[in-house]
Amino acid sequence: MGRRLKNPTTNVTDLEQSIAKNSNLQKVYTITVVTPMYGGGYQIGQIDTEQLVRTGTVRGQLRFWWRATRGAAYENVYELRKREAEIFGDTSRPSCIKIWIESTSTKPTRKIYFPKYALYSAGKEVEASSIKHTLGHTFKLHIIYKQPFNDITKAIDLEDIERKEIEPALWAWINFGGVGARTRRGCGSLYCPGISPTVDNCTPKHFLSWFDKHIEKYELKLLQADHSREWPTLSNQIRFRSRIEGIQKAWHEVIEAYRLFRRRANQEKGKPRPGRSHWPEADSIRTITGMAHPKHNKKYPTNKPDKLISFPKAQLGLPIIFKFKQNIEEDKKLSYEERRKRKPKPNEQEPDDSQLVPKGKDRLASPVILKPLVCSLDKSLGIIAILNQPPLEGAELKQNDRIVKQLGTKEIYPDVSYDNNPMQDNKKVYTSAVEAFLNSKEVEKFCESTNLKRY
Repeated sequence: MGRRLKNPTTNVTDLEQSIAKNSNLQKVYTITVVTPMYGGGYQIGQIDTEQLVRTGTVRGQLRFWWRATRGAAYENVYELRKREAEIFGDTSRPSCIKIWIESTSTKPTRKIYFPKYALYSAGKEVEASSIKHTLGHTFKLHIIYKQPFNDITKAIDLEDIERKEIEPALWAWINFGGVGARTRRGCGSLYCPGISPTVDNCTPKHFLSWFDKHIEKYELKLLQADHSREWPTLSNQIRFRSRIEGIQKAWHEVIEAYRLFRRRANQEKGKPRPGRSHWPEADSIRTITGMAHPKHNKKYPTNKPDKLISFPKAQLGLPIIFKFKQNIEEDKKLSYEERRKRKPKPNEQEPDDSQLVPKGKDRLASPVILKPLVCSLDKSLGIIAILNQPPLEGAELKQNDRIVKQLGTKEIYPDVSYDNNPMQDNKKVYTSAVEAFLNSKEVEKFCESTNLKRY
């Protein structure tokens, strides 16, 4: 998994060389980027071609995954931050770990393309640049453990820190995280021999055993699905493919399952495009604003409760942008004279574009991780993993930067039944969109067969 670092490379600074000579414990890991990165540079959505993976970024990832793995054992933020400061340092104490990155090479073995829904709004230029510069990039992660002696600290067990604190975070980061942005959608996925699972571990028969053995090895406490801390923590809610596949196929399969679930809509025979959404958000916005095209002023499906205001998709990550087509398909069939005569009143138009954001914040990261869990440089197991996050207590619906509706838990976690509701199946009505997704027909197909019509 790691090896002793006797001679630091010439790329490190004099300070790093000095620390290396006097450190108590030293490790180095060789890591390869196996899916294209998105972002990760100084500019949002752009990669840094000079330094693809930065030390500060990796340090931040290790801190996040330390909270996600070790964090469930702490009852509150105070206890968590106290221990976190002992490991990673703070303004009053130095860290007991030193991290730096040594870039080695970029040798893409084959092209792997982003699933469109993983990037969503990113341009082709970003996609082309990411594939060219990041795919196959290999770097070495150097970690040195050193006693942080000063006036307020005392000696700590460095091997205990390495084995019980950093190694679990490193394991979770390599297998469930990545580098750059949109890692929860599989971008910037990583492979590290000794930390990534082997091909044998990734078979459906052995995967959960591999996962459980590491949870036991690191003595991690995983919370039940209906429990959470004030920060995201790793859970044992995992769905996975029935077979090992190439990295691109596994990635496209898991993203497609998510896309189809989130975009459930009426598919009429003979029409190439889906019709009105089965989700309640669009009709909820029409109800809130009092605006709707005459063809859409009736609820859909017809047995949906009257004046229902419901936004369950908020649980899957925010912000969400809602765009309404002002000219629907029926309008296109009208003649020029008919369209000219039809002068809709303000309330007979579709609502303006709307944005749903968490209350008092700009964004809420999705608790759903969709990625190829890599077991070699060209093989992987497609997985869906869930982070336990605190319940969303409120959200705001905005139009033109103005709040038009404050939403509470009743609207975010609805207990509503109607035909074709994505939040229910033949067994039950779900108030959790995450639970509804995990038990959806799309995830069932992902695990057993395929959602892709073509590949």
